[in-house]
Amino acid sequence: MSGVSHEIETLFRVGATQASRALAAWLDRPASLVVERLESLPLADAVAVLGRGDEPICGAGMQVAGGLGGVILLTAPDAVGLILADLVLGRSPGTSRAWHDLERSAVMETANIVGCRYLNPLATGLGVEDAGALIPSPPCFVRDFPATVMQAALSMQTAESDSVLLATTEFSIDGVPTRCGLVFVPDAAALGRLAAAGGRGRPA
Repeated sequence: MSGVSHEIETLFRVGATQASRALAAWLDRPASLVVERLESLPLADAVAVLGRGDEPICGAGMQVAGGLGGVILLTAPDAVGLILADLVLGRSPGTSRAWHDLERSAVMETANIVGCRYLNPLATGLGVEDAGALIPSPPCFVRDFPATVMQAALSMQTAESDSVLLATTEFSIDGVPTRCGLVFVPDAAALGRLAAAGGRGRPA
């Protein structure tokens, strides 16, 4: 995982473990999240993290303020997002064919539950729990081309840095083919905390 200390990798993996438990309980079936990618990228390259295709993707995003701020996105190909909504709603996968209010709400609530559980252990591990509780905004449903979705998430970074730290986490849900992902884009203050934590872990 390029340019990221072992200590920071460990914090993200702990967050993924906690989020896995929350997702499994939410869906009432075995599920897990695995950190697939954790690296610092130039903004121009980061835009392509979700792909460059011309098929829309869907999901939900939240801005997070407090001790560990930034943007967290739950994303999936359109058809996979509808399957996720079916699982949340207790339907057979493939039942939902279009995005109505109920399906959107299911995905947004999943992003809220999984995203918060993912970030809370990170904040605790960085020792910022007293710097202010994590305050997520209400989730916002998104459906657009991959690059457009990622550009929106990165827009908060453009005035602060020419590069961005991206944590990309993949879902695995028992018995159901999924390609859901969770992407965290930390803000400048969170980046500083992550850098300081990585520096403390290195030998003098």
